[in-house]
Amino acid sequence: MKVLIDTNIILDVLLKRAPFATDSYTVLKYCEQSVVEGYIASFAVTDIYYFISKNLGTEKARQGIEALLSIVKLVGISKKDVEDALRNPAINDLEDALQLQCAKKIKAEWLITRDDKLKKLVSRAITPFDFVHKIFKP
Repeated sequence: MKVLIDTNIILDVLLKRAPFATDSYTVLKYCEQSVVEGYIASFAVTDIYYFISKNLGTEKARQGIEALLSIVKLVGISKKDVEDALRNPAINDLEDALQLQCAKKIKAEWLITRDDKLKKLVSRAITPFDFVHKIFKP
């Protein structure tokens, strides 16, 4: 099963943001254990690095990115992806539109996010809590 993991989920784990970190961590653990095939958008790496370095320092940011890349795959974007995202009339947020383009590109079964706008726009967008407790019941 392929899943695209939104940036906020990665930040929940790396910055230990309560109460979201536990279920978000479980999603990444599923990726690490190859229970699911996890992807993140390549453009998210710079945002993740920025927020970690701002909060924990550059060395922790580097370590966090290296650890992340050992358990998830990257999905890149092309000029066409950006153009398609810009033309999506349902989404005003370019980052959200690009996340959707990436999910389509890998044919993700789920887009794991806490972004309420994405959850309203995409039937296959799900919170980490719902993914862990409804899709993969412990």
